[in-house]
Amino acid sequence: MSSPVLLAGIIKCGICGRRMTLSTGKSGAYRYYKCTSRGGQGNHACTSKNFPMDKVDQIVVSQVVNKILQPDHLQALMSQLRDRIQSGKDSRQSIINDLERQIKNSEDRQNRLLDAIESGIVDLDEATHRRSQNLKTAREALQIKMAEARKSTMPASIEYLKPSQVELFGKALCNKLLSKEPSVIKSYINLLVEEVLMKEDTANIKGSYEALAHVMHQMKMGTNNLVPTFIPNWCRLSDSN
Repeated sequence: MSSPVLLAGIIKCGICGRRMTLSTGKSGAYRYYKCTSRGGQGNHACTSKNFPMDKVDQIVVSQVVNKILQPDHLQALMSQLRDRIQSGKDSRQSIINDLERQIKNSEDRQNRLLDAIESGIVDLDEATHRRSQNLKTAREALQIKMAEARKSTMPASIEYLKPSQVELFGKALCNKLLSKEPSVIKSYINLLVEEVLMKEDTANIKGSYEALAHVMHQMKMGTNNLVPTFIPNWCRLSDSN
């Protein structure tokens, strides 16, 4: 039985940007990644070549295991992510503080208007009512922004991973990628790698270190529900194929 197409859905042509799909030759004896532009419109549509599937798959797995998941690199990535989390917290708190000031200012203006009406300084007419409603609407809009700002956009899970745990989980991930189970390798590559861009003799690999942290946290929790969200890049590596 042939192995699964490891990079299905994530491998792209570095020339035209289109996805690459499986192509076979000599009655299936050879398998290649081929640009969909060439597959659908003919070889004149893109100048990219066919890339031997097994060789490209091996390169991608090797890069992730031998570079990304090595202890020093992995610790550096986790440190960068912790810095991003802290920076995000600081920025979010600054926004929250500013919104709190704006909300308080809006409430003060509303109270001053009500005091002026009660004391008879300002008449309760259509213009005053409209002004009061505008202040209320503005305050409600600020409160919505406040609620959005309080939502955490960064995972807190990485903050609780100790350096020793990061190294252990990195080794565990390496073992998964070096297993003899093609389906297991495919699952973890698709969790950790967002895109493989093929151009000439170069494979550029792009992924998310937040996804990497998410996978390790899920391993810590003992769950197989590994569904990360890809955000910033953790690598852009080149290797000859």
